[in-house]
Amino acid sequence: MHISGRIFGFIAVILGLASVYLSAKAMGVRQAWMEKAQKNEEDLKKKQQLAIDARAERDKKRAEYVRAIVGWDRFYEGPNVQAGIDQDGGVLVDGVGTANGVRQEDVIYVFIPGQDAATSTFLGAFKVTEAADARVRGRPHWRVRQGDLAPTNQKFLARVRTLVPPRYQAELASLDQQLLVVEQSYTNAVADKDFLAQLQDRTNLLIADRNKELNGDPDLADHEVPDVYKVGLLASIAKEEEVRNAALLEGDQLLRRLLKTRQTLESLIDSNRELTKTLPQPPATPATVGVNSR
Repeated sequence: MHISGRIFGFIAVILGLASVYLSAKAMGVRQAWMEKAQKNEEDLKKKQQLAIDARAERDKKRAEYVRAIVGWDRFYEGPNVQAGIDQDGGVLVDGVGTANGVRQEDVIYVFIPGQDAATSTFLGAFKVTEAADARVRGRPHWRVRQGDLAPTNQKFLARVRTLVPPRYQAELASLDQQLLVVEQSYTNAVADKDFLAQLQDRTNLLIADRNKELNGDPDLADHEVPDVYKVGLLASIAKEEEVRNAALLEGDQLLRRLLKTRQTLESLIDSNRELTKTLPQPPATPATVGVNSR
């Protein structure tokens, strides 16, 4: 073979080996890129799902926020919104009135702001009885109890709401009902206590009367009444028992004397009988004729 053919064959072999190596290398690179692309696709799907979940959670929280805002409705506060409690237990609020949409017969909820903006104290719900442009007067819209409202000498900053969520209204109604039950229970307990005290007094009087009947009443010592009222039943019974015992003892002694007398009498009778036997006997009388003839 010509030398050029040999060179060409050698080059062909080298090129074939190089092509096989490069093909394998290209396949490896392609496989690596495919795996990376598949992994990226899976990561993308996970991130898309996380984004979907995050948007759903955001929408849920936004809906809850909207419901909460709608439930609480509008509120009014600031340095010009001040409230005070009058002597009749009503509330007078400045800074809120018909200009804010509050009308007579509406119910407003008054809060006392705390030292920080996140806290407040609920004063109560008040039904508007008078409404002016920037002032309202209201009466408590619940069963007022002692200590609920104390008259104030000066006004204080207030936060006024025209609505609270229904669940809080239900909770307030439930608490008011529970307090009513507790008050009724307390009233019944006080009545029972008073009745028991009266019953105890009557019992003590009856016990004192029975003690006087049993032991006597010293206050009757100078009164003309039977002795049983003076010394008591126990002493009278004891005295009667002593008299009875003395009578029984005397009767027993008399019976013993009677028995002894009877025994003496029987002994005398027996002696007389014996003496009678020692006396001389009278002679026998003869039989009559008439009797013998028969």
